[in-house]
Amino acid sequence: MTIDINRDIPRGIEIIRKLSQAYNDKTFFTFKQLPEDVLPEDMVRGSNEHLLYLTLVASVAYLRREERLWSCARETWEDTDLHYLFKPEVVITIPSTTVEHDLLDYNLTESKLKAKTFSIGKLKYQDRRVLREKDVDIWMNMSYALAKYNSNVEDLFKAFDYNALEVVKFFTTLPYSKSFPEYQKERKVLIWLAKIERNALFQIKNLNQIPMASGTHVIHSTFKSGAIWGKLDSISVDLDQLVSDYWYDVIIAAKDEIKFSLLQLQSYLWILAKYGCSKWVSEESCSMKSECPISEFCVTGKFEILDKYVTIDTKQ
Repeated sequence: MTIDINRDIPRGIEIIRKLSQAYNDKTFFTFKQLPEDVLPEDMVRGSNEHLLYLTLVASVAYLRREERLWSCARETWEDTDLHYLFKPEVVITIPSTTVEHDLLDYNLTESKLKAKTFSIGKLKYQDRRVLREKDVDIWMNMSYALAKYNSNVEDLFKAFDYNALEVVKFFTTLPYSKSFPEYQKERKVLIWLAKIERNALFQIKNLNQIPMASGTHVIHSTFKSGAIWGKLDSISVDLDQLVSDYWYDVIIAAKDEIKFSLLQLQSYLWILAKYGCSKWVSEESCSMKSECPISEFCVTGKFEILDKYVTIDTKQ
C-alpha cells in the first residue's frame, strides 16, 4: 500500500481547544464520567485508599470492557468480607488460592479457562483473551510491589522523587514489571499513570516527557478528525508511535496555551472516539456528527479495522 501521511498541527491545536471546552462545559456527547470515576460507597477521591483501588484494578484492566470491569471492582470493594483485597499488606499474607477465589466472586478477575474463548463470525479474528495471564498472579505481584512502599501509593512516587519516568521504569523492568500484564505492558502502565495523575493530591514530575498510550480509540479520533490524514496501514506504519508523536508535537507547538499532558489529552480523544468516532460507519456517514464538538473537522475516506490490522485512506 502507498504511504502518504499528512500531519496538520494547527488543526490539532484547534481540536484540543474544542474538546477541552466541551469536556469542561459537559457538552461532550452524552459523556458524564469515565468508568473508574464512579467511586465505591464511602471512598474519598484522592485518598490512599482510592489510589490503591485504582492501582490494583488497573493492573488487571486488560482485554476487558471498562464499564463492566469497574462495576465489578465497586461491588467487590463494597463487600466488607472482601475489602482486604485492596489492602496489599494483607493480600500478601493470604494464600493465592483464597485471593483468586475471592477475586472471582464478583468477576473482578476472570479465570484463565473462562477467558479462553474464540470469537466467531469475524473472518481471521481470534479473541486475544487467549493471551490472558493468570489475573491472581498479577494482583499478588502488584500487592507485593505496593507493600514494599508501605501500601501507600504516594510513598511509591516519593521514593522516586515523584519522577514519572522513574515510576514507569519501575513497573516495566524486573522484578516489578510482573505487576502488570505482558500484553501491551508499557501502555497499561501509562494508562494507570493517567488515572493516578487525575486523582492524586500530590504533583508528579516530568509528565511532559511521558508518551501517549494511544490505542485503537485514540487512533480512531486522530484520523477521523483529520489531525493526521492520508493513505497508510498498520503493517507499514507504527500507528501508536505516529499518533503519540503527533500529539506531542501539537502540545509543544501550543505550550503557552495548553497546560496539560499527553495523558490528559488521551482521555479527551478516548471520549471522542468512544462516543462519536466509533459511529463513523463510512466516508459519508457518522450518526453523531450533529452532536460532535469538532464536527467541522470530520473527514471522508476509509478507516477499516480487522483485529489489529488497520487500513486508512482519508482526506480532509
